[in-house]
Amino acid sequence: LRVFTNLNPAGEPRVWRVGESFEAIAQRFVPRAKPYAAWQARALRALRVTKSLRSEYDHLMLQLHDGMKGDLDYQQHSPQVTMPFPAGSTWVCYSDQASHAVMAGQFMMEQTLHLQPQAQVNPQASPLAILERQLGRRLT
Repeated sequence: LRVFTNLNPAGEPRVWRVGESFEAIAQRFVPRAKPYAAWQARALRALRVTKSLRSEYDHLMLQLHDGMKGDLDYQQHSPQVTMPFPAGSTWVCYSDQASHAVMAGQFMMEQTLHLQPQAQVNPQASPLAILERQLGRRLT
């Protein structure tokens, strides 16, 4: 869960592009994802590329991010809305679940809160649960 604040001293908005539902994104990009390899996660940690051992969930989320970013047709034709956040505004976003890209703006403050799925109002709507349903198994 992330809390964002636009601190732009010139009064400029922070502009996001917000995309389709996480479920739709997962349906499109999970089949294209490279499989998770525990040995690779251990190597990345040993080489200090990552701060901790990358989980299969984190691997898939990175694959989805890279898949969306690398697919120009998807970027141009997927459902999306432009969302300007005025200077001085604060907004809350479950960033794993909301496809978003910053299009404009600077001077932003952000606080990340880690929320366990079982603490959520509807854990079955979480990205973790959606990925597990799609894969037909629990993620490690």
